[in-house]
Amino acid sequence: MAVYNHPKIFADLLVLYKEYYAAHKNLPKIFRVTIGTEIMREMTESLKLVTLINFRKNSAEDFKESVRLIKNLRARIEILKSFFLIAWEMKFISHGFYVSLLSKLEEISKQAASWEKWLFNQIK
Repeated sequence: MAVYNHPKIFADLLVLYKEYYAAHKNLPKIFRVTIGTEIMREMTESLKLVTLINFRKNSAEDFKESVRLIKNLRARIEILKSFFLIAWEMKFISHGFYVSLLSKLEEISKQAASWEKWLFNQIK
């Protein structure tokens, strides 16, 4: 039986997900059910995209599809940054928590950019 290994970016997204989830339940209800739910959705979709990107590696078409998916992932990371900024600006999350989330997102963003570059080079 083959073992499926997730890349570091998946583990980092999972840590981010867990940290935010712990804070999510303490957000004001109106924020939690609007933007807070969107944050959870974006993180879930990001985890899904990483899995799909990592899974597709058998052909040139797979690499092209992976590049498209990673662009989607990078856009979702930017959306998360925007949503966390809103939460911080509205004082729903502390400055320290915001900095921690942003730092994790920056690391994830760098990994995604490197991964995109690697995938693009596989197409050439």
